[in-house]
Amino acid sequence: MPSRGDPARVSIILPVHNAEPWLDECLRSVLQQDFEGPMELSVFNDASKDKSMTIIEKWKEKLEGSGILVVIGGHDSPSPRGVGYSKNQAVAQSSGSFLCFLDSDDVMMPQRVRLQHEAALRCPASIIGCRVSREPPSSTERYTRWINQLEPHQLLTQVFLALSGN
Repeated sequence: MPSRGDPARVSIILPVHNAEPWLDECLRSVLQQDFEGPMELSVFNDASKDKSMTIIEKWKEKLEGSGILVVIGGHDSPSPRGVGYSKNQAVAQSSGSFLCFLDSDDVMMPQRVRLQHEAALRCPASIIGCRVSREPPSSTERYTRWINQLEPHQLLTQVFLALSGN
C-alpha cells in the first residue's frame, strides 16, 4: 500500500456536478481497483447544489484508509463552469504521471486502472481507451455498438479527427 508521501503514479480525474444519485457507486469502483501502485483521486466539484460534497467527504476517509490519496477542489459559484473546466481543474490539482478520466455517473471495472496503466507502459506515446457497457443495456445502443467495434487504426483516426476540429 503506498504511503501518503509517495507521489501518485495514476491520478483518477473526477469532475462532479450534482452527482448525488451516482457517486456512491462511482467511488466504490475507485476503491475496488486492483492496481497496486500509488494512486490518487482528484475531484473537482463544479458548484453542486445537492449532497455531492457530503458523499465525497464520506468516501475520502474510506479511500485514504486504503491508500488512495484524495485531492478535492471546487467552487460554489451560482452556476457551474462546465465539465471541461472541471476536468482541467482536477488535472491541475493532481500529481500523477498517468491520468485516468472518470465521469461521476460511471463505474469502473476493478481491473481498469491496472490494465490501462500496463498498456500505457507498453505504448508510451498512446492514448489508452477501453470498451464500455451501458446500464440499462438498451441505453445509447448506437454509441455503445460504435465504440466497441472500433479497430486500433480507427481509434487513431477518431483521435485525429477530434483534435483537428473536423
